[in-house]
Amino acid sequence: MPHLDSTLQRLASLPVPEDLRLIDDAVIARVAAPGRGYTVGGGTIGAAAALALLLGVGSGSLTTAQPAQARTISPFAPDNPLAPSTLLDVHP
Repeated sequence: MPHLDSTLQRLASLPVPEDLRLIDDAVIARVAAPGRGYTVGGGTIGAAAALALLLGVGSGSLTTAQPAQARTISPFAPDNPLAPSTLLDVHP
């Protein structure tokens, strides 16, 4: 580690390059500049929301299967699918 310490001390004693002294102003100016990003109007957001709603309702109404029934899991039941004995069991 002494080699690293001496290297960092030598690096700290060197003068700062001129380009690095000016980089702060350039970065702050770029951050403060008005964005050139894309803007989305309210109509586009409304259309996307309506499309998502239609797709959700449409896909939900096409399902003919019965909803899944939740079953209770007891931590001491022998058929618990999340028991460590079943999770760690090797199935060929």
